[in-house]
Amino acid sequence: MAKFVIAGKANCPHFAKAELLGDELTLNLPGFRVHKIPVDPNQWDTWLQNLCQKNNWKHSKSPIIWRELLDRGGKGILLGDANAFQEYALNYYGVKSELTSNDLTKIGSENENTFQIVEQEHKQVLASINPFNLTISNPESPALYYIINEILNENLFSKDVFIRLYTKNRTKNIDGISMEIEDLASPHLRSIKVVQDPAEAFKECDFAIILDELDESIGKDEETNLEKFNNPYISLAKDIDQNAKPTCKILISPFGSRNETCALVNLVSKCLKRINPKKYLIGNSMCDEMTAKAVLAHRLRINPAYVSNVIVMGQNISDSFYLDLTYARVTDFDGAVWAKTGTHWLNLISMVADKQWINKDFMGLVLDRENSVSQMLSRKSILVFAQSIVKLIKLWNLSHKNDTSLYSAIVYAKGNYGINEDIFLSIPVKFENGSYFCIKNFKISDQTGSVLEEITADTITRISKKFIEDYYVKNGYDVKLVTPKVVY
Repeated sequence: MAKFVIAGKANCPHFAKAELLGDELTLNLPGFRVHKIPVDPNQWDTWLQNLCQKNNWKHSKSPIIWRELLDRGGKGILLGDANAFQEYALNYYGVKSELTSNDLTKIGSENENTFQIVEQEHKQVLASINPFNLTISNPESPALYYIINEILNENLFSKDVFIRLYTKNRTKNIDGISMEIEDLASPHLRSIKVVQDPAEAFKECDFAIILDELDESIGKDEETNLEKFNNPYISLAKDIDQNAKPTCKILISPFGSRNETCALVNLVSKCLKRINPKKYLIGNSMCDEMTAKAVLAHRLRINPAYVSNVIVMGQNISDSFYLDLTYARVTDFDGAVWAKTGTHWLNLISMVADKQWINKDFMGLVLDRENSVSQMLSRKSILVFAQSIVKLIKLWNLSHKNDTSLYSAIVYAKGNYGINEDIFLSIPVKFENGSYFCIKNFKISDQTGSVLEEITADTITRISKKFIEDYYVKNGYDVKLVTPKVVY
C-alpha cells in the first residue's frame, strides 16, 4: 500500500496541484492513500525547518512530499516537490495533472480561505474548553503509578485535565511514565506534558501535587559560604507562588521524607505571598490516620472503612505525633445493637474494651505496620500512602455535605483547639464544598490540651534556624524530639 504525505502552504498553487493529483490517484487506486497537511503561510518556514531537521532532509520550497512505510508517524522517504510527485505519478501510474496555472492559483486562494475558516473554528473550540491545570512535581515518585489512574477515572478535578509532569532532570523513565498515562485513554485527560521549566510547569496551575523528596546532601551557600542542606521546597514554593493561580491548591506529600512533611509545609507557607497558605496549602498526614484505623479494625475484626474520627495530632508518623481517640467511633460492629452501616455509631474505646492494649501495644503496632507489610510483600508498602493522597484530594475537591467524620490534615492551626502560634500542624478538620475548616467550639480534654502545647513547642523548635544548624547538619533530618503517644 502506497501512503504519501503532502504538506505545503495553504495558499500555494503547487500544493493545490499536488493534492488534486493525490485525490485522483486515491479515487482510482484502491491501495493508494494520501494525507494532506496545509500549513499557515506565516509559519511555513519554521515548520519546514523543524521537519527537515527531525528527518535529516534538505528541502526549501512548498510543497514537500514524502512516502511513509507505516501509517502517519512512521519512517519517511522524501520524494520532493510537486514536480517530483507528478513525475512519480506519470511514470508509475500513467496519470498527470491537466490543470492550468490560472486554475491552480484560484484553487490555492480557495484553500487559504478554507484553511482560515477551519483555524477559526478550531480556536473557538479551544476557547470553549475550560482546562484544569494539574502539575505533579517529581513524577518518579513511586506513589504516582498508584494515584494517577484513580485521579483521572474518578473525575476528581474536571473533564478537561491538563497534566504537567515537572522534573529538573528529564529521563527516559519519566517519558515512559508520560506515555503510560496517555495509554490509560482516560476521557478526562486532555493532554500531558513533561516540563523542565518551572515557569511553564506552574503557569496558571489550579492544583499542585508536590511529591519531591528532601535532598540530604550538603552544599555551599555562595553568598555566605556556609554549609547547608539543599532543600528543593524553597525554590518550588517561590515558583508556584510566582506562576500559579492565586487560588491554586497545594498538596505536599513526599514518600521518603514523610517524617518532615509538617516542617516542609511550614517552610513552604513562609515563601507564599500571592497564594494564601491558610486556605490553599495542605500537608498529608492521612496516611498515618489510615494506618491507625487498619490496626484498630484488625483488633475489632471489621472493615477499616467502618472506623472514623481517629485523629493524628502533631506532625507525622515516625516523628513527633499523637493519636487522639477521644472521638473515635465504629459502625457495623458485631455487637448487641445491629443497624444499617453508617447509621449507628459506637464509641471505639468501649468496643475495644482493653485500655492496657491501647496504652502498651497499639502505638507500637501502628509504628511497625508499614515494616510488617513490606516484609510480607518483599517490597516497599506504598498502597496506603498512595490511597491517602487520593482520599485527601477527593475530600478537598468534592462536596461532602453529609459527611460528619473528622479527618487529619496538616493545615494552618492558629486560633483553633487552643493553639495560638502561627504554625501548621496535623489537626482534625472537615471538608465541604471544595475547602476545609476546623470545627468551632470543639471541646478538648485537659490531656489533649497539654499534648497540643507540647506539639506546638516541638514544631516551633523543629522549624527554627538554630535547630536546623545544630541538628540537621550533624544528624540529618530524622530527629525525634517527642515520643509518640495515644490520647483518649
